[in-house]
Amino acid sequence: MSSSIKSLLPYQPIKTLYLALVALTIIIRLPLWLLTSIFSSTRLHHSYTLKQNIMVHIAKIAGHHASLTHHHSTLTLAPGAEGDRFERIKPSNKDIYKGVLEDAEIKPAEIGGTWYPDIPSRPSTTTTDKNKKERSGVILHLHGGAFVDGDGRPPTLGFGASLLTKHTPHHIFAPQYRLASSSSNSPHNRFPAALQDALTAYTHLLHTHHYPPSQIILSGDSAGGNLVVALLRYIIQNPATGLPRPKAALLWAAWLNPSRCLRPYPCTSNRNYTSDYLEDAFGEWGVRAYAPPPPFSPIDAHTNPYVSPLKFPFRCEGVPIWCQFGSAEVLADDICQFAEKMRGCGNEVGLSETGGAPHDVFLLGGGLGFEGVAEGMGREMGGWLRGKFPS
Repeated sequence: MSSSIKSLLPYQPIKTLYLALVALTIIIRLPLWLLTSIFSSTRLHHSYTLKQNIMVHIAKIAGHHASLTHHHSTLTLAPGAEGDRFERIKPSNKDIYKGVLEDAEIKPAEIGGTWYPDIPSRPSTTTTDKNKKERSGVILHLHGGAFVDGDGRPPTLGFGASLLTKHTPHHIFAPQYRLASSSSNSPHNRFPAALQDALTAYTHLLHTHHYPPSQIILSGDSAGGNLVVALLRYIIQNPATGLPRPKAALLWAAWLNPSRCLRPYPCTSNRNYTSDYLEDAFGEWGVRAYAPPPPFSPIDAHTNPYVSPLKFPFRCEGVPIWCQFGSAEVLADDICQFAEKMRGCGNEVGLSETGGAPHDVFLLGGGLGFEGVAEGMGREMGGWLRGKFPS
């Protein structure tokens, strides 16, 4: 497809017509996928079930064409179906947004966030919370989506949030950070917007809900895991802000080297390309929107430790980190290298390999048919936390 045609795809009515054609293409391909899914030896990964195999095929095509049409979540600060579980947050004191968070164009802004299973200090009214318990502490979870998609609300994060509420005794708060694609052809939500918002959410838990840092765990999947590492780095390397360190950090299939997506064909050359749904176009869209090249941004994704942390390990004394990855995902090697490098700095890092899992089962496991795999991930995470912090 020529670049001139690609440039028209994000605009209506071409976008709708194109996505309709993509849907038709998927329908036409279904019989072939069914045929190749009958035997485990012809599936994308030998451990995939028939459903998982077909859904990974569909996810790969959907991600590719979403990147071409710039199809993304539309953010709003209205509570919506979440009701009082959705909370609006004003930026914190401007003195804490220092250094890398100071930008001539990108300023801290009001954001929203969703509580799971309910808002703290109120009785649970959520009938879907089957694991009723007295909850103490909070997990600040930053959702994935390549910095260009997602909102932390139940339709997108509900599956992952249920893993956290089931396997930990904590409340979950998922901020709706600004997306790099929120405004078409606009640079206003590039880096450091999402990191500013992550910090806003962290200080909100500290100062509005009065959680002590010893009761706050950072968590993030895919691009959200990248933001967790960036937030942890900022807290530790900016002691003048007076920000305390959190209790621990959980990284689910973290995207730790986005700059790799700026190289030609970074995914197709990966050993797990055929078994994962991640592909080149989606990652490239995300990193170019979040950290666009000059003159649209003053940073370089290749050399900025807050964007591509794999290349820049650091010491985070007193904050143990748990890293999960799928054995069938494109990011597996990067995550293993990150864990090794962080251990080399003297950090306590747990590494959990989920056999036969593609990328970010935490977020998409329910839709892709990996519910059982995700349940195992949740149990392992819960066991790791209990081992580190016995009650």
